Amino acid sequence: MFGATVAAAALLALTASSTAFASWSTPQSLTVPAEATSELAVDARGDAAVAWAPVHNTDIGVSYRTSIHVTVRTADGRLLTRTVWSSKHASLGDISLVIGGGSVTVAWSSSTRSEEEGGAGTVRAAYGPLVGRWHPARVIGRMSVPAFYPPVPWVPHLAIAPDGHVLLAWSHWDGRYGRGQDERGDAVAWRTPGHPFGAPRVLPDAPGGAMPRFDAGGTAYLYGYCSSSVLSAPAQTHRFVRAGVPTTGSILGFSLSLAGVGQGLASWISGECSFDEAAGNTPGLIYDSVLSAGRFSKPVEVSPPGTAIYQSIVVAVPGGGTISWGLSGNQSAEAVSVQIGLDGQPGATHLITDETITVAADGGGDEVLASPFGWLIHLPSLPHPGPVVRPAGGGADQPAPGYEGKVAVAAPTGRAVASAWNTGPGFSRPSSTMELSVWRP
Repeated sequence: MFGATVAAAALLALTASSTAFASWSTPQSLTVPAEATSELAVDARGDAAVAWAPVHNTDIGVSYRTSIHVTVRTADGRLLTRTVWSSKHASLGDISLVIGGGSVTVAWSSSTRSEEEGGAGTVRAAYGPLVGRWHPARVIGRMSVPAFYPPVPWVPHLAIAPDGHVLLAWSHWDGRYGRGQDERGDAVAWRTPGHPFGAPRVLPDAPGGAMPRFDAGGTAYLYGYCSSSVLSAPAQTHRFVRAGVPTTGSILGFSLSLAGVGQGLASWISGECSFDEAAGNTPGLIYDSVLSAGRFSKPVEVSPPGTAIYQSIVVAVPGGGTISWGLSGNQSAEAVSVQIGLDGQPGATHLITDETITVAADGGGDEVLASPFGWLIHLPSLPHPGPVVRPAGGGADQPAPGYEGKVAVAAPTGRAVASAWNTGPGFSRPSSTMELSVWRP
């Protein structure tokens, strides 16, 4: 009798698990060295890619990375890995990755010792088909970073449009650093499908550390963490103009999430970025502004008066969005989540303790929920379950197999989510195996 009960329970658990993971692909193992840095991307067809760089530790405790590898997982489950760059003379910086239209593009920064001493670096990129020969990595431009900066994405970042156009943005350096003739600004380079990147163009009016995004109509946007200035370029024009400045004054944590054609939600903290490591950033209240038909609305105060917020996440979906933030400067195991309406007005604040927050949404409006740990709250913790997809239009939540790790969504028009996680027993004991699973409706 006991054996029959156990068998029935096991069958029930298997059935429940199969139902919960119904739209997630069977996890596939990737051999990725322990402690390697990685980036993840997925497209609407369910093709996914992981760019990773192994970490080398010297005898004196210095870590460096000197090669980039890309593993592609095709929608039919085929895995292919290639090395796209390696160097004996330069250490790797940050990596960015996009996938779409049967092609993968990866960009990164690297620095020689002399470049590091001057606060400069080199931007490179490589691209190629899911299956087949890639074009060799090539230098796209030069970059610079301040000696200390807040959590600004001051590194190369990629975005991909629905028609496959790729936009690369980074902090530009004109080669005259340290001579009293320093001329900086953000630089961009475009790649049309089937062609290499064109010549870079410097945008002096762009916000520092500009992040690129495309909406569903192919319009490109550039925004920065410490600035309220937003630039936009209509589809296929490659010409940026000011899209409007939602607010003035000091800004911390400006972010823009897009949902639809010319639609989205911006949020920011009325604090201040600091370039003084000892002083740190100044917290403040959260505001939002609705992007409609390419224009921003009047700012709305979202957080209660008197709150001091350092970090937040904004996710736009058709019909509104969500803004979440950590409490007490990320020193608390709690977070707050607020639903935002079409008019930008916030609903009731919802305290998150053992629950999840919305951290992303794909181009179809499917929301990705995850634990606030690792997203807003940076306290030591055990690994948490993987992300949960809340399908657009209703239906049961669909939790991913495995544990929290990297998450990527198809953007700006596709419906797909990818999750990749390390199979080690904890963050302090990573293994050399990464699991990858893709969700599609």
